[in-house]
Amino acid sequence: MPRPRSTQPKYQFHISGQARVELDYQVFYLGPHDSPESRARYHELLAIYNANGQRMPKDTPTHLIDAPVTVRTITGEFREHAKKRYANNPKELNRFSNLCARLEDDFGSEPADEFGPRLLSQVRDDMVGERLSRKYVNRLIRGVKKIFKHAVSMELVDVNVVIKLDTLEPLRAGQTEAHETEDVEPVDLDIVQATAKHLSPILKAMIGLQAATGMRPSEVCNLRPCDIEKRDDGVWLYRPPKHKTAHRGKKKAVPIVGDTRITIGPYLDRDPEAFCFSPRESMTWYRAEQRKNRKTKVQPSQTHRKKHKPKRQPGEQYKSGSYYQAIRNSAKKANQPHWFPYQLRHAAATTVREALGIEAAAALLGHARTDMTDHYAQQAIGKAVNAGEYLATLATKG
Repeated sequence: MPRPRSTQPKYQFHISGQARVELDYQVFYLGPHDSPESRARYHELLAIYNANGQRMPKDTPTHLIDAPVTVRTITGEFREHAKKRYANNPKELNRFSNLCARLEDDFGSEPADEFGPRLLSQVRDDMVGERLSRKYVNRLIRGVKKIFKHAVSMELVDVNVVIKLDTLEPLRAGQTEAHETEDVEPVDLDIVQATAKHLSPILKAMIGLQAATGMRPSEVCNLRPCDIEKRDDGVWLYRPPKHKTAHRGKKKAVPIVGDTRITIGPYLDRDPEAFCFSPRESMTWYRAEQRKNRKTKVQPSQTHRKKHKPKRQPGEQYKSGSYYQAIRNSAKKANQPHWFPYQLRHAAATTVREALGIEAAAALLGHARTDMTDHYAQQAIGKAVNAGEYLATLATKG
């Protein structure tokens, strides 16, 4: 059996002073060794090679020293950059991968220096035609500008390319055919309580923790005993190792106070690095409840019956998606309006802001800027503790 081909053949030095790479039994000369252009062309050819099942199209030039830097060249370079830059953010990595594919399909052979506002506007019009929302289209267009900005930093294109692209203004509300998305509204706590009747104790603890702290769903799902600092003054601080602004060097501390500590206490008695909230434990509880509420005895034939083993078993950690799905299903059983976990964060922010002010809300949510809190820093932990205690008090009254 032949050895499988490498998905990433080596970038090599040739005696001529050029860089070279061998793909599909062909040698491609990329330009001066270790130059930004040769590195970018190498990544460009690798993308073509792997996209074609480790084959190279017959019409691909083998001597690229005089070839212009194309849009496909800079997207190939950005793909390699994104693998490291967004290694811990698969959603963002996938978003940029799709953006690169879009640019390659429509403008891959265009010289990168000639990609200006007119072509970028054409990309945007295509996105609007696909019924993407105005805010999301603006976000994707900022992503395209970021791809070209990276190309400038790698000395592949002139800085004037990015300056020209920046002249394309974002879509404004009421001035475009792109549709608007509805703002996230806080969920009514009566709806939450009605939904909770159909949830396992684990999921009840999760929504109780989120309602009392304003955490993001992912932060609740990632809670581990080792991430909680128990201070001498009775305040517990949850320091999530992964959060939205961790890549910017910002640290976050979420106060867990009052009865919220009692709520999550049973889930801290486990391996310090194990996740506190497990779908597997939740499923075990649901099955025990089904057996307890069974109205007829289990027949002997059913006792020894070989049960079908599902392909996917419940995991050891809730993810944002499975947490969302569990709440959605339970709200449906309770005949309640559809709601989702992020609305608990908005409810906490709204409650604290009205009672204690915007700075306390910003401290609780971990916002570096209060204008972020306005839309729904590490501020002093004391303010965050006060906000947490206020929410815990409300939860106790409810």
